[in-house]
Amino acid sequence: MGMVRWTGLALLPLAAVAHAQAIKSEPEMRIFIAAEVEAVAMPNLAYTPDPTIAADFDKYFFFHRDGTDFDRAYADITECDSLASGIDFYMGGNDAIMQNAIMQYGAAGAIGGAIGGLMADAIFGSAERRRIKRVNLRNCMFYKGYDRYGLEKDLWQAFHFEEGLSRENAKDREAALMKQARVASGPKPQFEVLEP
Repeated sequence: MGMVRWTGLALLPLAAVAHAQAIKSEPEMRIFIAAEVEAVAMPNLAYTPDPTIAADFDKYFFFHRDGTDFDRAYADITECDSLASGIDFYMGGNDAIMQNAIMQYGAAGAIGGAIGGLMADAIFGSAERRRIKRVNLRNCMFYKGYDRYGLEKDLWQAFHFEEGLSRENAKDREAALMKQARVASGPKPQFEVLEP
């Protein structure tokens, strides 16, 4: 069985191997001048931790990595945000399932399933998409070596955004990501590091 796997991999055309390697490359890093970095206001992170606030740290958090400059932090946060935002969640549906429904139940069954899926997405889809984005963002930033810290909700909302069934506009997204990079590359937070 193992030999079949290796034989199959050995027969991949070079173009496929080159394409697979291209997927691994990181986006080009944007270089900021000092004046651009200084123009990004450092968000307020001061609050008094308590159990009520800590109960929401799975939703409201920020990242920091010692020794990271603004350019690198911005590149990392932008990449992780893109990956986390671009991963679609279809409540378990895909083309194969849709084709199976059409074959088994006819077009009416497929239409009914699609309507049911849309209704389920409308009921709890937005919250679930936000949860999945947070998990993916945390995993990506952890992989890049960032620590995660909890934050009080109102302070978090000053430099973050939540997306459910719609996407944040580009200008507001850019402003929030710049502030997140400022925090991620700024002074080390005095709070307890959270689990990834």
